[in-house]
Amino acid sequence: MSQEYEKLLIEGKMENIITTACPTAVLLVEKYYPDLIPFLAPVVSPMIAHAMSLRQIYGNRIKVIFIGPCISKKHETDDVLSGGVVDAAISFEELKFWLDEEHITLSPGEEPVKGMQHQSARFYPLPGGIIATIPKESRKKYKSIGVDGVERCIEILESMRKGELDKYFIEMNACTGACLGGPCMRNTGISYINARDSLVKNVKRPRNKICYETDAVKVGLSKKFLDRSVSLPMPSDEEIAKILSSIGKTRPEQELNCGGCGYNTCRDKAIAVYQGKADPKMCLPFVRERAESISNLIIDYTPNATIALDSELKVQEINPAALQLLKIDKSDILGKPIEEFLPCSMYDEVLHEDKIIQNRKITYEGLGLTVEQSVISIKEQQMIFILLKNITSEEKQQQSLKKVRDETLEVAQKVIDKQMRVAQEIASLLGETTAETKTALTKLKKSITSD
Repeated sequence: MSQEYEKLLIEGKMENIITTACPTAVLLVEKYYPDLIPFLAPVVSPMIAHAMSLRQIYGNRIKVIFIGPCISKKHETDDVLSGGVVDAAISFEELKFWLDEEHITLSPGEEPVKGMQHQSARFYPLPGGIIATIPKESRKKYKSIGVDGVERCIEILESMRKGELDKYFIEMNACTGACLGGPCMRNTGISYINARDSLVKNVKRPRNKICYETDAVKVGLSKKFLDRSVSLPMPSDEEIAKILSSIGKTRPEQELNCGGCGYNTCRDKAIAVYQGKADPKMCLPFVRERAESISNLIIDYTPNATIALDSELKVQEINPAALQLLKIDKSDILGKPIEEFLPCSMYDEVLHEDKIIQNRKITYEGLGLTVEQSVISIKEQQMIFILLKNITSEEKQQQSLKKVRDETLEVAQKVIDKQMRVAQEIASLLGETTAETKTALTKLKKSITSD
């Protein structure tokens, strides 16, 4: 690979040369900068070159599997331009999962694994690794630069499109840290520095005695590219304004251009929405503002009184229902101790005993109020919330009902007592009459008997 790049550098025919070892960088050019395809080095990637060499050595009966940290290699494997020389591409993560699933433990074998004759190619995964394998004298006609990270790649391509670059040999890697920073390296638990040191150590390690006879292998390393760009519709200014308005941006000063959505400006985001590439609601300031707005609406329109206190029990916020309940203006209570308006012991209980008190009935005689009061502490915000439900009317109604019940019971008791007295008097009279009758009849009986 390096020899092919070296030939292009020595020839000096290309205005600029972009390396093509990173499939994501190649796709970036083919999809979004097709006018810069002539600057792509017409050289296959190391994966394809290695696969073609293996097939020439062992024949097409073999199966070639690529294992690495790059997801984009899967696309390159399936790409029709790759010629099907690689049967499959899997990541290090997938290989580990597969081995674990099959309960396979790898150990060093007795037979040494074949290596490559030119070990300098092991520098390729490093930023600037390709440049490091090409002699300086072969690069005299070009300024060599290594670029890693997709944002920096885009910046370079934009400069190249504007004609600002001439005679540059650009080693381009989409991942920050090149292949060592690949997406399937992030969950290994190995830091970039340790991975780099390990790679350099392997490069310097004595090569295997058994190597591929790569010098005897002759394969075509030229590569073609496709214009894979997609023509997307562009919105008018009116359509952009309509999209921005849907996320609460009706004035230029509301366009924060914070980049939180992944686009540099709000207008870029609106264009992406129009083209179907982005969700209009995925705007952090809009989502936050909307959430706060909804929360405020709920607090403002809830029928229950809500009061927010700081750690010193001073009123920080109060909703309209609470102002109406206390019959007070907002300016008269903000910043004042809550005890001046609603004196009770619940606040100390929450502060010092780490309690949450819910629906405790309290009567404030001075205000003529009876409420169900809840006091909740939010430690993370060092805030205390008071929730008041006015139950004065219900309490008065309960008291009225109790009074009616008590009066009814009193009347009922009086009736019972009177009835008992009447019953007792009747019983007394009946008792006297019965005794007299008995005496008279007894005398009559005796008289009849004696006769």
